[in-house]
Amino acid sequence: MPKARTDGADPDKLVRVRAGEYRTADDRFAVSQSTAGWYLVDQRLTNEIGQPLMRGPLPTLDAVRQAIPEARQAKAPAAPKAATRAAPSSGRRAAPRPAATKPERRTWIDELPTAEGDAVRRLIRTLERAGVPRAEEVVRADRQGMAPAVATALIERRLAALADDLPKELRGAALELVMRAAEVLSAEGAAQRKPLPRWALIELPSGKRPQRRIMLRP
Repeated sequence: MPKARTDGADPDKLVRVRAGEYRTADDRFAVSQSTAGWYLVDQRLTNEIGQPLMRGPLPTLDAVRQAIPEARQAKAPAAPKAATRAAPSSGRRAAPRPAATKPERRTWIDELPTAEGDAVRRLIRTLERAGVPRAEEVVRADRQGMAPAVATALIERRLAALADDLPKELRGAALELVMRAAEVLSAEGAAQRKPLPRWALIELPSGKRPQRRIMLRP
């Protein structure tokens, strides 16, 4: 993760990186513009599925500036609680209850147009076969936010697999090195100062969605 600057600048001040993209002076937040508005991305905190914590869309850049102080006070969302175990049986047999037919619970996927819902289900099944945990939540986060959650999850999984063939005692250090290199390639390119070139890792979507920047962190 980019290190905070210590030059005495206002940490909330927005520094322009390029058209439609800013960062705060301390590199804590990235700000990007999309067709829906402005998004404020916390580069320190993550949400329940490990993606950068995001606020937006916000209507203007001034609205982003006003949201930064509150965002600094935010805490990472708690992980979902595990299902509680049923209380032990007292030994008595409960009287049989008549079977009740419950209506099938509709999900967010059922609210999509038929073709779109079918495409989402295929994507979820494909991610599950690839071993991506909580695939449905990853796909939903990808559709709702400006962050490319699916591409990020796939890249992080493939990078993690690079250390799998090493002896057990070497895997931790190897994985840390791989993910640090990924952070340099994806998250640190925009922080370069002129006249040095900048770089970014970009998702190339197959549909009509515009390109989105991929941010990887150890």
